[in-house]
Amino acid sequence: MRAADAPDGSVTLSMSQAEATVLHELIAFAEFANDLTSIEPERPVEQKVLSDVQQALAPLIRGLGTEGYGAALDRAFAAIDPGPFGTDHGPPDRAP
Repeated sequence: MRAADAPDGSVTLSMSQAEATVLHELIAFAEFANDLTSIEPERPVEQKVLSDVQQALAPLIRGLGTEGYGAALDRAFAAIDPGPFGTDHGPPDRAP
């Protein structure tokens, strides 16, 4: 994942399709549970930004809303090395 700023004050965040899928799932699950606070934003503006990120990513997520989404999510989790965060055993059993 990479980030770059521009002279106009905007920021471009570049990530893999797998990273985008995992990020979208994390936010979508918290939003579906009506509990974006589980990601621990402290202010409504932080909840809005998380929701906006999730909505912006949605059109880019392969298989979203189809029967194939579970397999796509499994592939996304498998494609990312959790590194120092420990061993990842795939996505938790949840479906927003």
